[in-house]
Amino acid sequence: MNAKFLDLIGEILIKNVRDEAIEQWDMTIQGKMKSEESQRLYNLISLSGQSELINTLVPKIVDTTLHHLLWTLEQDESIDVTINDGNKPVSIKDISDGLAGELYTEDGWINRFSNKVKS
Repeated sequence: MNAKFLDLIGEILIKNVRDEAIEQWDMTIQGKMKSEESQRLYNLISLSGQSELINTLVPKIVDTTLHHLLWTLEQDESIDVTINDGNKPVSIKDISDGLAGELYTEDGWINRFSNKVKS
């Protein structure tokens, strides 16, 4: 049952946070975002000729951010993220042996739930 709860939070984080952030940056790099800031960034990236490098870095930066978020959630005793199992709240840090580690390996959240390029 604990794996079910970890998979739930993992799938939400990977699909709604990781993949969405990467998609937004992909669209910015391709010039598909229309905001003034996005267009300014697109122009800078285009002029630099570094779009391939930036496309490679974006997933790594997003993954590093998720890693530090999960590490902080696990280490900071003033924060407790819970999932409601129908009966009582279940703390995600109590059911994982390392939240940040849930991202990685071939059985990790990124490999199982992401639709974006793996880092």
